[in-house]
Amino acid sequence: MYNFKIKLNEENLIHNYEYLKNSKQKEILAVLKANAYGHGIEPIAKILSKNGCSYFVVARLYEALKIFNLKLSNVKVLVLESIENFEDVLENENLELAVNSYQDLNRYLSNGIKPNRLHIKLEFGFSRNGIEIEKLEELVRIINQEHITFKGIFTHIFAANYEDSLTLEKNFREVVSKVGVENFEIIHLQNSAGILMIENDISTHLRCGILLYGLQELGFYDENLKQVFSLEGEVGGINQIEGKKYIGYDLQKDLQMDEYKYIAKIKLGYGDGFSKKNCNSKCIINNKEFRIVQVSMDTTFVAVDSSVKVGDKVSIFKDLKVASSHLEMPPYEFIPMINERIPRVIGFKN
Repeated sequence: MYNFKIKLNEENLIHNYEYLKNSKQKEILAVLKANAYGHGIEPIAKILSKNGCSYFVVARLYEALKIFNLKLSNVKVLVLESIENFEDVLENENLELAVNSYQDLNRYLSNGIKPNRLHIKLEFGFSRNGIEIEKLEELVRIINQEHITFKGIFTHIFAANYEDSLTLEKNFREVVSKVGVENFEIIHLQNSAGILMIENDISTHLRCGILLYGLQELGFYDENLKQVFSLEGEVGGINQIEGKKYIGYDLQKDLQMDEYKYIAKIKLGYGDGFSKKNCNSKCIINNKEFRIVQVSMDTTFVAVDSSVKVGDKVSIFKDLKVASSHLEMPPYEFIPMINERIPRVIGFKN
């Protein structure tokens, strides 16, 4: 009772998926890493699969196994990080792997993983992983001498700067042409900002992460995308604070209660991934803003007036731009912090 949930707007998710797919005229590789950016990997996969998405991308193997455990039909999953245990990979032909180094390539092939399940990642100076462009000749040799064709080739646009991103796209195009476009079934490179700002014709698919969820980066905004996420619950209790020295673990005099004489308690705390940095931010109760004065492990305390009652609806992070400004981090950082103590539900439609 009075618990919080992350509610997913199914219509908005479908709208974003179809809008991105149709506006770019390319199939979507839907990125579901980090618990679908905090939205819930299982419900997001179910909604997208039901609406025609058959290709998912995750960071780690256990995320892929979560998707396969849903028993969705005709779904493929690409794992971006290198793996060591091949048992689950060999058992599932629809599980594909990113090749982040020549060591990866040798291990995967020697363990019986076919090239048509491998995506070659190229490294253009991101200082992360991938085959470095300076060592590309070995890949050309392997393809030519062993007559290998791979499932895919990709990189990641790491620059928010428009000119740098254009340069990276140009370099990627030249490298893929050198290696041979015909040696890859799937080609993908853009991050979400890159999807919005670069018209790229060498890519066969769009690898979409935050845009699917209506989350957008500062400086890259598309008004057609709609927010999927909401964090909602109810007021669990009301305490009158007059004459009380403490509110939770803090002295009342330190919490700047101003004219407010009541505290509303809600079942959300840093044990749920709701950071103490949310203190002094605002939540919405009865269409009115109220200030969060304290966050404990299991409970958050809100300064309210006499209009607020037990059971009233509470909305957290209603305006993601305001929340981002207060927390000094983008939504794709603080939403995944909300852990699995808070259930994800397909909560409503428009």
